[in-house]
Amino acid sequence: MKKKIGITFIIVFAIAILIKAELDFNPTVRVLASVINFSESTLNSPDYLAYNIDLKDLFRNYTNSDIRYSGNAYIKKVKGFPYSISGSIKGERSYEQKKFSCNSNLNVLVLNVGELDIYAQDDTVYLVAPLLGDISYGFDTGEDLFLKAPNLNNDISREWFHNNKRNIWNFVHSIEIEKTGEVYTDEDGTEASEFKIIIPAGEGDFIWDLLGMKTPDHDITCSLYLDKWNHTRKIVFDLSYKNDGEYLAIYGKNLSTMEFYAPLPDDELAVVTIKRDGSTTYTNSFTDNLTYYASNGDVYTIDCGVLLNFIDSGMKTEVTNIEVAKNEEVLGEGYMKGTLQTVENMGDVFDNAGVDLSNVEVIDWDTIKNDTASFVDDVISKARENVDLFNLFN
Repeated sequence: MKKKIGITFIIVFAIAILIKAELDFNPTVRVLASVINFSESTLNSPDYLAYNIDLKDLFRNYTNSDIRYSGNAYIKKVKGFPYSISGSIKGERSYEQKKFSCNSNLNVLVLNVGELDIYAQDDTVYLVAPLLGDISYGFDTGEDLFLKAPNLNNDISREWFHNNKRNIWNFVHSIEIEKTGEVYTDEDGTEASEFKIIIPAGEGDFIWDLLGMKTPDHDITCSLYLDKWNHTRKIVFDLSYKNDGEYLAIYGKNLSTMEFYAPLPDDELAVVTIKRDGSTTYTNSFTDNLTYYASNGDVYTIDCGVLLNFIDSGMKTEVTNIEVAKNEEVLGEGYMKGTLQTVENMGDVFDNAGVDLSNVEVIDWDTIKNDTASFVDDVISKARENVDLFNLFN
């Protein structure tokens, strides 16, 4: 009897060693273990970037659809302008039309100072400002301002992972997986090893169907960083096939942060970071940062907090603690709140706003970028002329 128990113990111990060896040294097994861990653990964490958010609904009905919004804005501490500004805002956005409108009716104290309207089409931004002496400018950014998000055909949920167990198994065994030896250290000090994954052209039909995309005709490269428990600490999607050096990364203990890194022409760079605040359970709370590195050495930043609540009629949003800075010098602060809703048969965005931009002078972005200070000073001086009455109080 004791001999049988001893043999059984040895077999179990040997199996345990083999399983651990597979988990430690077999990249394919480790990636499979990370998929299970993600579906069972990360998806259920309040820190997860998309926790409690229906991504299918968000992308299809808001990002890639026609929306209408309205609300209120408050601007304070504008450099060179000694008055706080408040007002109402309303507008529309259409991905299909690649058009955007924002109409604001602004007030300084009790004095209505007119409208400040912003429009966009394709890659051009328009500023139409009656309150600034009726100036109008267009800025050709050279970048697509209406990027399309994945049109998900299913929710990314535990149920989807369960229904696609066999697909995931076959997929992981058909792709190239290499442990590179590179190590990523998370903000809490946890180290994670890099596994470089190459998805050959034509593979992963079920994933591309989930994303509502056609199967790419080229290889896709990404990196998966796993800690010793095979918990995903970082995922990096290489987007160099679109723009050299561009990538999208999601990282954190429960993938709480997203970073979009986009090199621009003329050795410039834009980085967008969105981080979820999992401690706020009553709503979806994020801190956002946009950093733009200009070729002349200037660094522009926009920081804010974002609160999202989904309601029957659409989405309520608050953009809090907005801070715009140049080289760490604060240029302005503000706050916005409002609601968004999807619209069917919206009609033309510019016709609805009652604007004709055909005669607006379009300035090359480099002209503004290389002499931003003069442009801003010109705009502020015109604004001050319009509210010169308040100079009596200075």
